[in-house]
Amino acid sequence: MVRKVNHKELNEVIKGYYNSEDKDGKKPSLFVWGRFGIGKSAVVREVAKEIAIKKKKEFLDWNRTTPQQKKEIFENPEKYFVLIDIRLSEYDSSDIKGLPIFQDNKKSIEFRIPYWALLLENEKSDGILFFDEINLSTPLVISSCYKIIYDKVINDGRINNNWLVMGAGNTSEDRAYIHDIAPPLLDRGGEVELNIPISDEVIDWDIKNNIDSRIIGFKSFKNSVIYKVDFNDNQKFTTPRGWERVSNLIKGKTNYDEIELLVSSAISEGIAQEFIAFCKIKDKIDLDDLIKNPKGLKDIEDISIKYFLTTAIADKYREEKLKFKKVLEISKVLDEIENAEFVALLWRMCYAYNEKFKEEFLLNVDNKMADKYSKYLI
Repeated sequence: MVRKVNHKELNEVIKGYYNSEDKDGKKPSLFVWGRFGIGKSAVVREVAKEIAIKKKKEFLDWNRTTPQQKKEIFENPEKYFVLIDIRLSEYDSSDIKGLPIFQDNKKSIEFRIPYWALLLENEKSDGILFFDEINLSTPLVISSCYKIIYDKVINDGRINNNWLVMGAGNTSEDRAYIHDIAPPLLDRGGEVELNIPISDEVIDWDIKNNIDSRIIGFKSFKNSVIYKVDFNDNQKFTTPRGWERVSNLIKGKTNYDEIELLVSSAISEGIAQEFIAFCKIKDKIDLDDLIKNPKGLKDIEDISIKYFLTTAIADKYREEKLKFKKVLEISKVLDEIENAEFVALLWRMCYAYNEKFKEEFLLNVDNKMADKYSKYLI
């Protein structure tokens, strides 16, 4: 049985593997399994950024760099921490092993390896080599990765010991036509399975990554919409990756018909309709009046309205249309009516949205409130 982990634990596991080494100085490899769309690659990227900051290096995603940036990485490799994300399902074995060319009057063969592989050999380079969708690739491609994953060797070139090599893939529940990974290859690295995320993990990630506040409020109100995959209901799947797509589609949009059209193309149509109903709460309340007179919150019983209000208030604080003291006044009213979950969500969002929050928090929040809620801050 493979150890199951949540997103936070996966973050810690990846760092643990990066920071360890065997007697030869090589980092052990790691495989991550999990359902599609739950954020496996997102966690890897997040960890890479965190390691880069800790090592005081500039983070670069190899797949998103220009030719000029790639040249700069090769010229000054010590300055960068690089994430190389290889989607193995799109690769042929020659893409990994390289193309053969004849040498010495055709008496021997030398392989010209991919450009990214040359970086791995540079003794001053540093980063994570991430083979995503590893079990969606053909057995021939998978076998070409054996020596890379275990021996840290690409043909005749040796990967320097700074690099962590990882693999990730889907589980059998995804019906993704996966190939079995041979036991000898699995034994060449550690394994964990990422759980489908629960509410707090998703909300924390959404806040950090500026997901539309309406989505954050809706997910907080109804956890069951975070991940819904049913192969029998003919609905589009709803996953954290799908919600990120929704956020990008509706940023700055307020027309409900347009929003519904876009959202229902990105996630389940049924959940899209529920989300639109949540967004329309804005038309049922006078937000400005409630901000002026927070005690009016005591008369609201509908939980969905409170979730909408909480995220809307955090949005206004981010846009500096609301002062900290007003956020604190609203928080005290919510605390008085024993709505701790809304205070916690409001503070988490404000803390992530505006760097001034921490300073103002320390200056203005009394010890009782601080002791009760500061643990919720990200």
